[in-house]
Amino acid sequence: MKKTKLHRLLQQYFNNTITESDYADLMEYLSSSSTDEIANAIDEDLLNLEEAPEFSAKQSLEVLNLIKSDPRFINIDDNPKVSVPKAYKLYQRSWLRVAAAVLVLCTVGLFINRYKNAAQSNAENPQGNLKSSVIVPGGQKATLTMANGSVIVLNNASNGVLAKIGAGKITKPNNGQIVYDIKNGANVPYDDVSYNTLTTPKGGEYQVILPDGTKVWLNAASSITYPVVFKGNERHVKLTGEAYFEVAKNKEKPFYVNINDLQVKVLGTHFNISAYSNDDAVTTTLLEGSVQVIKNKSQSLLKPGQQAVVNYTSDNIAVSDANIDDAMAWKNGYFIFNDENIASIMKKVSRWYDVDISYKGNFDTQKFGGTFYRKKSITELLQHLEKIGGIHFVITGRRITVMN
Repeated sequence: MKKTKLHRLLQQYFNNTITESDYADLMEYLSSSSTDEIANAIDEDLLNLEEAPEFSAKQSLEVLNLIKSDPRFINIDDNPKVSVPKAYKLYQRSWLRVAAAVLVLCTVGLFINRYKNAAQSNAENPQGNLKSSVIVPGGQKATLTMANGSVIVLNNASNGVLAKIGAGKITKPNNGQIVYDIKNGANVPYDDVSYNTLTTPKGGEYQVILPDGTKVWLNAASSITYPVVFKGNERHVKLTGEAYFEVAKNKEKPFYVNINDLQVKVLGTHFNISAYSNDDAVTTTLLEGSVQVIKNKSQSLLKPGQQAVVNYTSDNIAVSDANIDDAMAWKNGYFIFNDENIASIMKKVSRWYDVDISYKGNFDTQKFGGTFYRKKSITELLQHLEKIGGIHFVITGRRITVMN
């Protein structure tokens, strides 16, 4: 098994996003290899980055032994087709969180050559330039705008009932989620259907369960507008920014996501849409089921594992195979930079850490890669980027200046 694939499988294992087939591949590899062989696949250099001096190659062996002690691994010989429970929350164990941190750092190590080449220039950069006491990672923050114009700041609101709508209600069962329980629109006349808007700021994310049971996760700097009751023969919502949808199945009432003059039509499926206004295009990535992407007279039907990219200035719909890990990284708590330019990376950084970005220099030819935990401090993230490329950052208040 190639190192890159092993790194990917281990990361997905600890992040609880591994598929059944990939899980079987990982378990087969572990069962047929010695601990030393597996450890050798993860170069000792990659586990000794400055950002993680507490981890050693010896400790990485302990991580791998912990994987082998997983009950699913023990039973795989008895049941080769053993499935991976979706609700198996491995990352809730403290030692697995530590292990996951190790493996995330290992992914960064795939770019170790750039790290070594940039070591000298990095040593010349004053570390004080990256110190910041005001910039923190994003979290569960959002506002709910009601039909009458009133605004509820959800991160300040107490858990429980937020508002009543006819015979139904809107509740906040826990921080980070709101739920609509409208009892099939009881006592809400068709002509009186009103709309609510859930909005996340830069540095925020939130989840809403819509009146039909559809689950929506909003990324930072995004909003979704929806009716408090889905009346009629169709279900329509309006999106800006980025969201992941798990649409409740209803063959008689298709679900539409509207982004300006583009529509995504579904009956019941799982997909991600990135539609930020400061990006060049809308990207729809399908995980399960099928969706139809429609822009004016153009339309394309996606299959699972595909994505459609539609430029804002064109009706052309470009369909290709998707990198699901990349598309779902934000929802799973990570940044994944896959040979990206610095402008693309810093857009994501700006949205999540709520910072402004400026540039001094030309970076058009530089590409970066790596996987980073979104809960890390911004200084750690920027230091990683400095080490894998000839680039420097200066933090002034809430502004980050990127320079050669």
